[in-house]
Amino acid sequence: MSDFAYIAIAAVVVVLVGGHTAWQIRGLFRAQAADARLLAHGAICFAKVVSARQSGTLINDQPLCVVHLVDVQAPATQRDIAQPIAAIHLPAIQTGCTVALRVDRSSGRALIDFSRS
Repeated sequence: MSDFAYIAIAAVVVVLVGGHTAWQIRGLFRAQAADARLLAHGAICFAKVVSARQSGTLINDQPLCVVHLVDVQAPATQRDIAQPIAAIHLPAIQTGCTVALRVDRSSGRALIDFSRS
């Protein structure tokens, strides 16, 4: 193979890796924007923490926690939320605590709103 072929292969690899990385970063920014919209405009409801555990994953140095919740007004409604939670907010998700949720009524997606808890 000629030097040009090696350079062309290297360029293609760089473009593919760069494109994939940009696609992942774009997805992260979209997810963060969706979370911010949900926390700003979602319907508020309250739920009691049944259990909480850290998944072992860190997102921006915050542990990703899986929280099992029961709706206060409709105890038959249960949900699991996976959300990165800052260390300062970990005491708020102890078993038995009541937390405020922001819920998207159309999709059912929910996040814990620590500004209301």
